[in-house]
Amino acid sequence: MNKYLACTLTAVFCLGTLSVAQAAPQAFQASYSVEYSGLSVGTMQSSLSYTNNTYTFQKLAKANGLAAMLSGNTINERSSGLKQGNQLQTQSYLYDFKSKRKARKDQFTMNSNKVNGTYEDKPYSVNVPANTTDPILVELKLMDDLAANRALTYQVTEKGKLKTYQFKRLGKEKISVPAGDYTAEKIQLVRDDDDRQTTFWMAAELGYLPVQAQHNEKGDLVTSRLLKVQMH
Repeated sequence: MNKYLACTLTAVFCLGTLSVAQAAPQAFQASYSVEYSGLSVGTMQSSLSYTNNTYTFQKLAKANGLAAMLSGNTINERSSGLKQGNQLQTQSYLYDFKSKRKARKDQFTMNSNKVNGTYEDKPYSVNVPANTTDPILVELKLMDDLAANRALTYQVTEKGKLKTYQFKRLGKEKISVPAGDYTAEKIQLVRDDDDRQTTFWMAAELGYLPVQAQHNEKGDLVTSRLLKVQMH
C-alpha cells in the first residue's frame, strides 16, 4: 500500500457533511470493499442508528491482507448528536487515523455557532455560520438533497478550519456492484486541483446511499463498492 492510501481512503469514505437542520434518513448498515489500483486492500463498515432522540453515524475502514501487514491502516470516523423530529444536529465529531507509522486525530464538539476541538493534539476554537456541518455527514446531506433536487454546496469545519464543499451532477448511470444493479446519480466534488478527482454513484433505489466511490490522485485510484446493505 503506497503513501496515498490513507488520504484516499479518507476522501472516499469520509466525504460527509450534515447541515445543522437536515431531514433524517432511514437507519442502515452497509459494507463496502476497498480496492487500490484494482487490488483488494480493505473493507469499510458504515452505519446510521437512532436511540430515542439521538443519532450516531459511523464509518470504520480497515486494511486487510498484505495491506494490513504492511500498514495496519484503520480510519474510525463518527458523528453523533440530537435527532429532533426529522432533523439531525451535530454535537460531537471524531476522525481517528492509525497506522504502524503514525496516527492522526481530529475531534471536536459543536454548540450553536461555536466549534471547540483538537487536531493532532493542538486545541482550536472556531466561530462558524449557522449552517456549518461536520466532515462525515455530507453523505447524509447529499442523500437528502439529491432526492429533493437541491443545490449540493456545504460549509464544512474540519481540522480547525472552515471549508466549502461543492458537488456537480454528472447525470444518471446504471452500475453493477457486488450488492446488485442500480440506477445511480453520478456526482463529483468540484476541486481547483486537477491532480485529484473524487466521484460518487448514489443509488435512488436505496435513498441515494452511495453504492460506489472513486478517488483518483495523480493516477493512484482507490475504489469502494457496496457489498451489502440492510435498511432499518
